Amino acid sequence: MTVETRKAGVSGKGRGTWLSAAVAVVLACIYWGYTVSEEKSLRDFTVPLQFANLPEGLVLMEEGLLRVVTVEVQGPPEMVRRLREGDVEVRVDVGRVSPGPQVVELGTENVRLPSSVEFTKVVPNVVRFTVDRKSTATLPLKPTFLGQPAPGRQVLEWGVDPPTVTVSGPSALLQRLQFIPTQAVPLEGRAQDFLTPVVPALPSPELSTGDLGPFTLSVTLGEKRLQRTVGPVPIQVHGGHVPVEVAPSGIKVMVEGPASLMEALAPGDFVAEVDLSGHRLADREVQLRPAVRLADPALSSRVFITAVSPRFVGIRAAQSRRTPSMEVETP
Repeated sequence: MTVETRKAGVSGKGRGTWLSAAVAVVLACIYWGYTVSEEKSLRDFTVPLQFANLPEGLVLMEEGLLRVVTVEVQGPPEMVRRLREGDVEVRVDVGRVSPGPQVVELGTENVRLPSSVEFTKVVPNVVRFTVDRKSTATLPLKPTFLGQPAPGRQVLEWGVDPPTVTVSGPSALLQRLQFIPTQAVPLEGRAQDFLTPVVPALPSPELSTGDLGPFTLSVTLGEKRLQRTVGPVPIQVHGGHVPVEVAPSGIKVMVEGPASLMEALAPGDFVAEVDLSGHRLADREVQLRPAVRLADPALSSRVFITAVSPRFVGIRAAQSRRTPSMEVETP
């Protein structure tokens, strides 16, 4: 009787052990499934791309420079939900670069994350940028005018005091610059000369300056100037001893000056001369450049000759069958 009872007890205990094991297996499967589902929680973050340890004397060129990237992370849903953009960093170490184009492939070593989540990918995963040497240049200041002055008036001349500004930036960029503009200076309705303070308006965020000024712009306004072509102005020949033929016999003169004077100018207000001294014509043609001036010297300070056409005229000894011809003036 005692023996049978023991057997029954052992049998009951075995069933309990198997039941406990089954429950443990089920719980392990549930936990495994929960864990796997947690690992598949994904999220994207758009964050700034940082460049660290740039050597002294070098600068990054802004043109084409990538500033943000998208990082994909995975982790437990609750941890991923709590994650903020400030918790994600993407950094490129440029401590050993040299001037010129650079290509860097982004990977795990470039991404910093909390330990509760994992990095999966970054887009784009290749970064291209250019490193240049930092230089300094002294460039002239040029005003930027806005609007138009009073009717019939225009800017005749301007000057900035001091005339130059010293700027620093990438060497390649400084080499392309011919001047530094100022902030916009309004001209609308102005009729008189004026002075105004100005400041340099650096054309790129890559540039900097330590020049604080002050800079002063002086502007001279005057009667609106026009350009006009006058002609033909007849050619006068000096220094020869025989009749000559000139082709063409007259030239066109391009001038610039105040509108009131331009309207009244005529070919007779100009003198176009060539000097044959030292030239032997014989049977050949001589190409000479006329000297052109205003007949009234008082106009020369207000009217400017900008060009003549043609620049050269042909001169040869006159023959009876040829026309036109002219007598050479002998001094």
